[in-house]
Amino acid sequence: MSIVACPKCGNKVSSLAKLCLHCGAQRGELGGELSDEQALVSRQRQAREKVYHLNMSSYALITVFLAAFGWYWWETSGFQGPTSAGPYILMGLSAFAYLIVRVLLFQARRKQKELKRLLR
Repeated sequence: MSIVACPKCGNKVSSLAKLCLHCGAQRGELGGELSDEQALVSRQRQAREKVYHLNMSSYALITVFLAAFGWYWWETSGFQGPTSAGPYILMGLSAFAYLIVRVLLFQARRKQKELKRLLR
């Protein structure tokens, strides 16, 4: 057994490992073969990680939207005066990005369900 560099991500991985722990590269790419079930489990894990990251992105975008709304509230002195375009632009961009992330999340969850069904 030796430690080798993963050809996909470059991180250190055991030569006996069936999957790279960092990027999920299959052992076939590292020098061996995986069964179909092991490859399916790997794809399912990657889909689960993608859903997790998209969820975290949506939470971050909600936070940016709320911060922009706070900026708007602060600049207008409690909705009493005029404001600059900055808060409007930031709220609009974060709302648009949130919608895009939600579409991507919907697609990733559908793929995750398909992989789960194949694994049964």
